Amino acid sequence: MVQPGNKKSASEPPPPAEVLRIANIIYFRSQVFEHTEWMGHKAVKCPMDMWVYQELMHKLETDLLIETGTLLGGSALFFAQMFELMGRGKVISIDIELRDDLPQHPRIEYIEGSSVATEVLDQVAAASETANSVMVLLDSDHKAPYKHEEMRLYAKFVTPGSYMIAEDTCFDAYPAFPEYGPGPAAAVQKFMAGNADFEVDRSLERHMITFVPGGFLRRK
Repeated sequence: MVQPGNKKSASEPPPPAEVLRIANIIYFRSQVFEHTEWMGHKAVKCPMDMWVYQELMHKLETDLLIETGTLLGGSALFFAQMFELMGRGKVISIDIELRDDLPQHPRIEYIEGSSVATEVLDQVAAASETANSVMVLLDSDHKAPYKHEEMRLYAKFVTPGSYMIAEDTCFDAYPAFPEYGPGPAAAVQKFMAGNADFEVDRSLERHMITFVPGGFLRRK
């Protein structure tokens, strides 16, 4: 046990995989994410993942973040304000139905429609053409077939060295939500089979609690 004031040894092993699996299931099933806010707007995310996202945005000098699944808009506002601090960047947030009370910010562009619809993809493609560093965060329909289709269609927008993040692989990876059936983790497995352009980066799960186990996909 690490005593107050003592530094943890870099060589100290992480908790056993089964301990982490159970801890993640307990955290997810608590549904605390339903009561997590950013600047007064609900952000239905894991805070540890959000911390990693802002690290990536800074490190990769991201100037376009594409988010599918706006929901309540808290995460879009978080990303926009991170961009504001960085002095650059834009968020495109897509949802099949946009609420009237979504947070507004000059660095957010909302697009209403299915994330896999041609007219939506055309708008995303146009925005991507002028971006130097693009990150994609997939958080809409989590059923395996839809998620895989999203991954297939959005992979081309990710710039080399950046990431496509398949949110909520925890559903069927741990599984934290077994009654849901095949979901994002199954979609990632299918996408990665024979795909040489991306690699799974598990180093980004270093905070141990994550909704994205095996879902951080780095484009080579």
